[in-house]
Amino acid sequence: NIWLIILIFLFSLSSNLRADSLDEILKLTFSSNKQLLLSRIKLQASKSAIDISKAALGLSFSASFNGSKGWNINESSNSDSYSSSLIGNYNLLDGNLSKSKVLIDEALYKIAKFQLYELEQKVLLDTINAYLNVLRDQKFVELSNNNVAVLERQFLEISDRFKLGEVTRTDVSQAESALAAAKANLTAKNGSLKISSEMFLSLVGIKPFKLKNIISNFKLPKTIEIAKQNSLKKHSKIMVADIEELIARIRIDIAKSQKSPLINFKSIFSNGYSSSSGNNNSVTFRLEGSLPIFSSGKIENEISQAKINYKAQKESSLLVKRLVEQDIALAWSNVLVSKASIEARKRQVEASSLAYDGVLVEEKLGTRTTLDVINAEQSLLDARTQLASAERELVYAKFSLLAATGELNLKKLNIAVPKIN
Repeated sequence: NIWLIILIFLFSLSSNLRADSLDEILKLTFSSNKQLLLSRIKLQASKSAIDISKAALGLSFSASFNGSKGWNINESSNSDSYSSSLIGNYNLLDGNLSKSKVLIDEALYKIAKFQLYELEQKVLLDTINAYLNVLRDQKFVELSNNNVAVLERQFLEISDRFKLGEVTRTDVSQAESALAAAKANLTAKNGSLKISSEMFLSLVGIKPFKLKNIISNFKLPKTIEIAKQNSLKKHSKIMVADIEELIARIRIDIAKSQKSPLINFKSIFSNGYSSSSGNNNSVTFRLEGSLPIFSSGKIENEISQAKINYKAQKESSLLVKRLVEQDIALAWSNVLVSKASIEARKRQVEASSLAYDGVLVEEKLGTRTTLDVINAEQSLLDARTQLASAERELVYAKFSLLAATGELNLKKLNIAVPKIN
């Protein structure tokens, strides 16, 4: 018996140790989510584009060679020749076109980084949502199970009282109907739990196992004004909009660069041989240039178009800032509403519980019917279900507010950031 008790204790201890916490699930999602993995690979490709653009600013060398061997049948003579060249090229002047392309690629890389950060926030929030849905549905199943157990006891008790002649057949039918409805509700709640568990599996990659309740260990802004001010400085959407505005300004310079002269410097070292003239070595330095004279207004129109796009991008940046502030205001309101809802639901549960106990006593005294007891039990179940739903909404509202301010990340949640290869 002692060994059996020890085994049961060790099993329960190991089960608790294997329980999944939100911190562990978020770390797993952060490091293994397929969308994030793909975006990180694309980010590396965007970084390589910068190196490609910078290479255009430096020297470039190329080599060429050819050779031939011929026979003159009439004169019975051979004609052999070969040549090779080493060509160096350097761009002396292009109206800063190459440098502007480097700036654009650097800006695009920054945008890719902020977009990855925004995607990380979305994936984390989706994971938190799935985690909370499983916890909520598990609570619903638990409440439904308890409701079925209570109604089963009531049904048996009323059946016994019917045999004694204390209640009518109608009372028994009402209790039986309520029990059948409770079992149907339990089946529906189990179905919802299965669906939320499958959604969790699809998003995280593992099945939910004994999920722990969430303990919020992060601080939210004290006021909505502080939340808006902080987001204007570092929100990823605003940063992307500012960088896109910078790119639009650079594109004006690129359009203007078409008016500038293009000058390239080339050096050519050649070595050759032919059977008629022998060896031939030469070095050539060449300066090549071009200057646009007339383009039927093409360049001017492209400059005008770039300026219009820049103005449009500036307006777009202002719109993004307003939308971010709007999202923060909505998220802030959801937190306040959720807090108030919980307080109201707690009072509802307390009142429903007192009413249920009172109806039970009154039913024993004959002043209440079986239907009154069933209705009171259903009201208590509804109140507890709504409280569980409100508690879930408050937790999600807090994380949503964090995402709206652009600060939903592992560091803010005090979770160690896993190393990403």
